Amino acid sequence: RLPRANMGGKRSAGSGGASSTGADSPAEGGSKDVQPNLTSADYYFNSYAHFGIHEEMLKDEVRTRSYQTAIMQNGHLFKDKVVLDVGCGTGILCMFAAKAGARR
Repeated sequence: RLPRANMGGKRSAGSGGASSTGADSPAEGGSKDVQPNLTSADYYFNSYAHFGIHEEMLKDEVRTRSYQTAIMQNGHLFKDKVVLDVGCGTGILCMFAAKAGARR
């Protein structure tokens, strides 16, 4: 059995969160990698650039097994098909599709 992932959303200090005091700005002696004018979409998509989020999702057994079960129980939809995993994080969905009979 896989260990349950911490999905509580807690981030450690220095994990890129904004500071309400402004101490993270270079002028205040903080981090120099703060990027001004980032949108919520920027933060959302940038979060997937870190390996940790992919590890958490894979370790979420309920989530991963649900995808696997849905794909395997519908193998007739995947048989001999070409599958493209648009997210392309870990490729786990493509691996499930291949096991279900996808051609590529």
